[in-house]
Amino acid sequence: MPVTLTYGSGQRQRSVERAEALLAKFAEADEGRGLLYYDLPVVRSDRVSPDDLGVTLLMNSRADGRAFQTLVREASAINLSRLPDVALEDTNADERREVANLIAQMASWRAFGASLATKLLHKKRPTLVPILDNQAIFGAYMNSRWPVERSRTETVKSSDMIREALDSIAADLAREANREAWLQLGVARSPWTRVEIWDAVWWSYFREKEPVRPLA
Repeated sequence: MPVTLTYGSGQRQRSVERAEALLAKFAEADEGRGLLYYDLPVVRSDRVSPDDLGVTLLMNSRADGRAFQTLVREASAINLSRLPDVALEDTNADERREVANLIAQMASWRAFGASLATKLLHKKRPTLVPILDNQAIFGAYMNSRWPVERSRTETVKSSDMIREALDSIAADLAREANREAWLQLGVARSPWTRVEIWDAVWWSYFREKEPVRPLA
């Protein structure tokens, strides 16, 4: 039976149909790089290091030598124990604020933004930290005018914008209308977290509505 997920709220609310097909499509996209990113085990869940940048490349991050140099200098400032030990859908507003502040701390660094920070942090807390891609999340999911208006690509560093995105995603994950869908999709893609399934379905939907323009 086709699965439908409800994303967003208010003017941004969208019904995403054929979620099971979109999930399968994600697994096949980009030669399976996203699939590999999610399937790789968590490494050093207690700390951040420059080596953690490598896995973000599977999710098309823009990590470069400047970002590596930044992590050499700044990684010790990140205290992962600040993050709540709970799934995003079970967090309260204060806990999401703490998550947003930590993401924003990393996003403020040279050669970083919310996208790269969360692609790194997700592998540390896969049930808690979603990937906040500049285009797919801030430019499309959080934009009530998308897809009529093409997604924006600006790098996001604001803790307020990050917290707003976390609040909205947490609401989607806990939404009663999505309860049965999570069960069905979880069977299809075990042992992915609900956050990962949410992200994979949305990414495929985003690219279906806004395909990558071919190179000239």
